Amino acid sequence: MNGEAIPAPLPTEQGSPGGRVFERLARGTRRVLTSLDFPLPGECQTDPELMRRARLISRFGTLGAIFGTLYALFYLLIGHRWGGLIIIVCSVCFGVTPFLMRRKQMIERAGHFLSCVLTLGFTALCFVEGGLQGHAIAWLVSVPLCALLMLGRRAAMRWAVLAFLTASVVATLAVAGIRLPLTYDQKWEPIVSATGYLGLIAFMFLLGLIFESGRARAFAKMQAALAELAKSNEHLVHLNQEKNEFLGIAAHDLKNPLTVIMGSAQMAGMMEDRREVNELLDGISKAAVRMRDLIANLLDVNAIEEGRFTSQVEPCDLGALVTQCVENNQAVATKKRILIRTEAAAGHWAKADPAATRQILDNLISNALKFSPPNTTVRVQTRVESCQVWVVVRDQGPGISAADQQKLFQKYSRLSARPTGGESSTGLGLAIVKRLAEAMAGTIQCESGPGAGAAFILRLPVCRPVGQ
Repeated sequence: MNGEAIPAPLPTEQGSPGGRVFERLARGTRRVLTSLDFPLPGECQTDPELMRRARLISRFGTLGAIFGTLYALFYLLIGHRWGGLIIIVCSVCFGVTPFLMRRKQMIERAGHFLSCVLTLGFTALCFVEGGLQGHAIAWLVSVPLCALLMLGRRAAMRWAVLAFLTASVVATLAVAGIRLPLTYDQKWEPIVSATGYLGLIAFMFLLGLIFESGRARAFAKMQAALAELAKSNEHLVHLNQEKNEFLGIAAHDLKNPLTVIMGSAQMAGMMEDRREVNELLDGISKAAVRMRDLIANLLDVNAIEEGRFTSQVEPCDLGALVTQCVENNQAVATKKRILIRTEAAAGHWAKADPAATRQILDNLISNALKFSPPNTTVRVQTRVESCQVWVVVRDQGPGISAADQQKLFQKYSRLSARPTGGESSTGLGLAIVKRLAEAMAGTIQCESGPGAGAAFILRLPVCRPVGQ
């Protein structure tokens, strides 16, 4: 069975009783054929066309062996010994073909062998069943069709010519008046002919069903491959867009500080006043920090997306982490005349990575300071809600529009709100925040509106109840 699903049913008229009966019959037949599949040769595992032909030969061999066994029993019951012997030999050949194909790794030879058995077997039956008077000659029509399905067009043409010549010999003998013998009691002739022609109809139907089953499977695989290709193309387009955005940010955000560094370095060599030189050196240092932060953000987001970031979750006192991050940003707040009000109680413990949590809090607090006008307040609060610990960073800035909130946590996103002190923004900080929070089984959310400030809420799994 090779681990493959049964293909979709053939299209039928669902409304008619006959269509439903036909569909059930076809579905049941396909299940039987699928259950009779043999392990296929290793050479065809990577070639869909070889796989199709090998599966067709396997099923065709099994089908021929089953048909042959039934006909052989019938012939022996009515005393048609020569016919029974011929069909027994052919059935054995059909039955061993899938095993030989698997063992010898010869798919094409197996197809030629089955075509040869069909031709010789039906020709032999013509010579013991009265030539044109019997039904065996009609079965020769299956030879070129089977060869076409198993071997392809060129081989099928050769077998069609051979089957035509064989039938022509039998027809020529009849035209010449040479009557071939009937080796069984003539009273059974109507029943033998009826079973032969009815069997041919059933055999051709099953052969077509085998082919349709393979076609449906191939079509399903092609559709799945096309869907996967479309998905890959979409991903590649997205990656190409991100690459272009990355190059744009690198070109823009690295060019400015580099220009500052180059200009300040040149001017520093021409100045003698130590105070002015120190101011230039301070500008160089700040520009270098901007470049370092941009590169660090790019490396961080790349590491997270490639799965190279692994969080070291442990009990963390969020109150202590908040206090530390506020102290880290106090100098910027003082320079912009912004008050940071902390409402972080001790004992608010979370299951988190301390370093990643500090990076998140630093980003949220520095963003709040960056977009807040002077003489405003930034509040940082911690509280426990159910099984989560919340850290809320709220500012009194211009707020974030609904359109900006849709792309807030995307990489390289540029918002309509601009920093109030001329600070730079890479568009990567909040994207990193979101990925770090999710890596610790947490979430990040923004609540804002134009002119109403913004509140960023970090939720992390609680570690232990307050007070322990």
